[in-house]
Amino acid sequence: MYSEGVFQFYFMNMPQPVILIQQEKHQLYYKECNKAAQQFFDKMEDMIINKEENLLFYTLCEKAIATKEPIQYQYIQLFQPDRHAYEVTFTPLFNQATTPSHVLVMDQEIYYKKTQEESTRLLDAFLENTVDAILIADCDEKVLTVNGAFEKLFHWRKEEVIGKIRQEMNIVSKKEEKENLKLIEELKNGNTLPPYETVRYTKSGESVCVSVSCSPIYDYQNQLVAYSVIYRDITAIKRLELELLKSKQWYKSLFTNHHHAVCMLNLDGTILNINSAFLETLQLSASDVLHRNYRDIAKRLGVCNYKSWNVYEAISYSTGLTLRRSQHSAQHVCITTIPVKVNNQTVGAYAILHDITPQKEAEEQLAYTMKELENIKYVLDESASVMILDANGTITYINDMYIRYSDYQKEDFLGKYYRDAGLRHDLSELRETIKSRKVWRGELEMWTKHHQSYWVSKTIVPLKDIDGNITHYVSIHNDITEQKALENKLHFEATHDSLTGLPNRAMLLKELNKVIEKG
Repeated sequence: MYSEGVFQFYFMNMPQPVILIQQEKHQLYYKECNKAAQQFFDKMEDMIINKEENLLFYTLCEKAIATKEPIQYQYIQLFQPDRHAYEVTFTPLFNQATTPSHVLVMDQEIYYKKTQEESTRLLDAFLENTVDAILIADCDEKVLTVNGAFEKLFHWRKEEVIGKIRQEMNIVSKKEEKENLKLIEELKNGNTLPPYETVRYTKSGESVCVSVSCSPIYDYQNQLVAYSVIYRDITAIKRLELELLKSKQWYKSLFTNHHHAVCMLNLDGTILNINSAFLETLQLSASDVLHRNYRDIAKRLGVCNYKSWNVYEAISYSTGLTLRRSQHSAQHVCITTIPVKVNNQTVGAYAILHDITPQKEAEEQLAYTMKELENIKYVLDESASVMILDANGTITYINDMYIRYSDYQKEDFLGKYYRDAGLRHDLSELRETIKSRKVWRGELEMWTKHHQSYWVSKTIVPLKDIDGNITHYVSIHNDITEQKALENKLHFEATHDSLTGLPNRAMLLKELNKVIEKG
């Protein structure tokens, strides 16, 4: 039962705000308040409580009177540092007729509950929204909770695992369980465990590559009460690492086993790496090359034009270099530089050297030979008539001297079959000789375009390919018309009388011998 003395004795000096509400004629009034409440309720004696303005407060007071039971109401605003949390108790007080006539309202600050609730909300939000799978177990290895990411990764539903002993899920293989228990014991002993990578297993036994982090959980007395295990799925990362490893091995194999010399340079021109072919090609040791600037190596090898060579061209670039270690020694190389780009920025370059000394020497020898052949052709063209035919007898080349002697034009011969061009040599000896792939030499009487006769000393040479097959014939002849006329004149003078012009005794004997041989 309420009395003013009781209120003053028990509640006036309490640190918590206390308010006394009186009900009279179905109306609520502020009756009393202690010192703690006066800062909020000034001059409120006999003040009527406005129901519309204080609906929740009014309703709770009426409910306490109607039920004749204390009612508690908590007022907590989470995540607002400037707002406090309160628990308000509405206790009905009875008159002599055991009918509630007053309501004692006590307000108590419950900041610890606000902090606890905020921590719980934060933990729940973290557990359910993190992409990492999380399991929390107590010190007896019983699972307290798991998050949605755990369910998704290991295919265990939360209701299946809560209260279950952790080992019963077979997430850890039997082979690794013993070692895993040692880690858990270290955690329980207060030791910090660094994250580690391993394999864990789903409900169906499928393996998953994970990164594992373990953390102890302490109570307010700093006693270990549980621990958490965070599993991060690194299957994709491991797959990428494997692909990267394969790529590195491919690159290493290409770099190491390339039969050409290969080196890698940074932006300063320092040689970072080389393959064995590089040392063999340049006849240097690794200590001569590694971590040295390519310009120093170029000077040492006597490369005169290295300054114009930019190893950091925007695109692949090739050039030829000549290395002169001594006055009588030269090495020719073809060098190709390839820029190395990371995020579209040039960070270095590869240089590939190919020793082309044999090719250069062959080119020089070929040039010398071609010059000799050109000189020979010039001499031949100036001293003899030359015609070239392919293996089928088609004329492919004819020089100017041939044209001068024959009175023909080049178009009368080029591209035509030799018989169609009027070259009819029916000597069986000639045909048999060139068919046998041998050189034929002899004297022939030929005719100009205007049917004038002239004599030549002819040589026909078959030209063969590397397989020994005849591809062309070269016909070379010199004009011997005057020589032939002189020979005929000498023969006539030797067989005829110089005065009468009649055959002489030598001629007579020669003809007589012929008759005798036939007889």
